Amino acid sequence: MRGKAPKLSNQIADYNFSQLAKKEPHARTRLRLLGLSHLQDGRTITETAQICKVARSTVHDWVNRFNSEGLEGLKERQGRGLKPKLPENQRQAFREAVLKLQDQRPGGRIKGKDVLKLMKEMLGIECSLDTVYRSLARADLVWISARSKHPKTDQAVQDAFKKTSEKKS
Repeated sequence: MRGKAPKLSNQIADYNFSQLAKKEPHARTRLRLLGLSHLQDGRTITETAQICKVARSTVHDWVNRFNSEGLEGLKERQGRGLKPKLPENQRQAFREAVLKLQDQRPGGRIKGKDVLKLMKEMLGIECSLDTVYRSLARADLVWISARSKHPKTDQAVQDAFKKTSEKKS
């Protein structure tokens, strides 16, 4: 028993879904394209669902999205997961404020709690330290450095000491 053929729009013949799937970087979109490739080859919804290891209703959703929105309907949509606390349009101002805070620091590095306080005062964002570090990463402000330097450090004295001290063997 073969099952009922899906009602695909006429534009299905306009695409080579196998070739599109080979070029698609996103896994879920690639699976949808492969599914439609199987339907294009004459397989039923049930057969396609078994091949793709998804539910039949999922394949129906793919067909409906393709029929209503075309190829764009098969692409992965935005909206999954929690949105960042720091909006993208405030990222540059946040970055500049963090760099300014670092420059104003007399010695050592700023800490996550300092940035947390900045986010609360400047942007009104209440968040955890984890969110602070993710926001710093999104603003390209993640750095790994050596130990912090004392504000009264004299590099010339340190270099002279290195030249005159004896090396341990």
